[in-house]
Amino acid sequence: MVGFYVIVMDDRRDFANNEIFPEADEIIVNDFDFVSQHLPVDTGPYAVIVTRGHKHDAIVLEEVLKVPHRYIGMIGSKRKVHIIYEALKAKGVDEKLLAAVHAPIGIDINAETPEEIALSIVSELVKIRGGSERQASLT
Repeated sequence: MVGFYVIVMDDRRDFANNEIFPEADEIIVNDFDFVSQHLPVDTGPYAVIVTRGHKHDAIVLEEVLKVPHRYIGMIGSKRKVHIIYEALKAKGVDEKLLAAVHAPIGIDINAETPEEIALSIVSELVKIRGGSERQASLT
């Protein structure tokens, strides 16, 4: 609705399909270990990481960090984010890349409902697209 090309990826067809995401431009069902293979590297993707748990978030974040990007945001508490960052640093992921990740994701508007959380995330994406905040990149 705000002009982004939307790719939904999940490893479960029951959660990544046209019935649940009728407005998505693409839907991909694949293991999270292959996320980087599906990202458009020519445009610098915006990645929103909202999986079903810490383990999957860490896999997706590590994959997304392999590709030059305009924005990476990951949902989660500060504690969860810290745990994931520490695990990735132990695997050799550059701290500078992790520092550029927006986590917890979204602009702080005291969101509580799923709709309010979605609004805070989309607002942050639009803000980045407009050039008014830091951008992460491997380039």
